[in-house]
Amino acid sequence: MTYAQSGDTRVYYEAEGPQDGEAILFVHGAGGNAAIWYQQVDFFTKEGFRCLTLDQRTFARTPADPATCHPAQFSEDALAVLDADGVRSAHLVGQSLGGYTVLRTALDQPSRVLSLTMSATPGGLPNESPTPAVRGLLSSSGSGTDGVLATMSRQTARDPLKMRLYQTINSFNTQFSFANLGALGRYRVSFDEAQALRCRVLFVAGAEDPLFPAALLESFVPELPDARCEVVVGSGHSPYFEQPTEFNRLLLEHIRGLGT
Repeated sequence: MTYAQSGDTRVYYEAEGPQDGEAILFVHGAGGNAAIWYQQVDFFTKEGFRCLTLDQRTFARTPADPATCHPAQFSEDALAVLDADGVRSAHLVGQSLGGYTVLRTALDQPSRVLSLTMSATPGGLPNESPTPAVRGLLSSSGSGTDGVLATMSRQTARDPLKMRLYQTINSFNTQFSFANLGALGRYRVSFDEAQALRCRVLFVAGAEDPLFPAALLESFVPELPDARCEVVVGSGHSPYFEQPTEFNRLLLEHIRGLGT
């Protein structure tokens, strides 16, 4: 197993694809860990990219003090992974919680970021009217497996094998609790601060996402220097998992600069 040292914490990560390939760092949400990106790693390594995935702190193979769960520390962890693999700059992809990590990284270390993809996440941008589903998860003291499963689209919910797989991957997070993420409820990135972004930004929204609806993510686009939003039909809160073919197509176009 491979680890990057980030302060006092050893962050588990995996790297696949050619060492000299352009790098993509995938950062999971509260329902995942490094394993959840298997459909992206398979696709993008075949396209010649170097794919990095990690277990964020308190998830799966990265035990850590819950008090250190804050976007600033998550960003340091992501940079430690890039450093450990010898990556100078990478395309950053963040799902839900992971969006807080990658947005903070892009703001603090713009030279390390080639592009930014925010999947089903505000990443700390203003969300003045959080949905009941968001408030419910953040107030939970458990691992949230059932709550996260409830964010899937109707199509995904009718696929018992896919639902079981997601639940199995989530079960690796034996030390995680939503109580660890209390800092996220108070964390904000103002639009003024976000104006400092110097990379292209893609928001990917699930058409049936009960946590961060497409309309919310679309509202961020005019507030950022170079951003767009794509809505994935047949997806809830996890477009990368629920509709991987469409997600991968959108991401590939974005990082190659082909998106409109």
